[in-house]
Amino acid sequence: MNEPLKKARALLENVTPLTTDCGLLCECACCKADEDSGDSVWLFPGEEEIDFFWGEVTDVLLPVTKTPAKSLYCTDFCPRESRPFQCMIFPLVPYFSNKKNAWSVRMDRRAFAVCPLTAYGKKGLNPEFVENAEKAVQLLSETETGERFLEALAREESVYREFSL
Repeated sequence: MNEPLKKARALLENVTPLTTDCGLLCECACCKADEDSGDSVWLFPGEEEIDFFWGEVTDVLLPVTKTPAKSLYCTDFCPRESRPFQCMIFPLVPYFSNKKNAWSVRMDRRAFAVCPLTAYGKKGLNPEFVENAEKAVQLLSETETGERFLEALAREESVYREFSL
């Protein structure tokens, strides 16, 4: 696993959207497979090296950009410390902020269907979580592979934003 990915994951290892277990609010709705997610989560480049013993890693093409990626199909609940990066930052999603001229995070449009925290926006989340998620995304953008994957993810998410406006 590359160094920026290790550092990004470490930033989120011990911080969550709330200072308490947010899964208690929604019965871990974000951890339950659904048709929209294809019953899986996309992995950041390098994450396929993690031992996801509770699931199966497969090759996929992202639906909009057709970017080759790895996807984790979860067959059981995972240990928090080794969950995929996208799960670590949920209900946030990376996007490029033209205002900041840097990568940042915002509420994931897809999260509105399952996460009760989305109604409050980023201000309703643990500030340390939001700050660390933003720093983690910026770390991932430091490599060419990371930047390309972030761009692909941002394009995928923009399609959901277009449909939900």
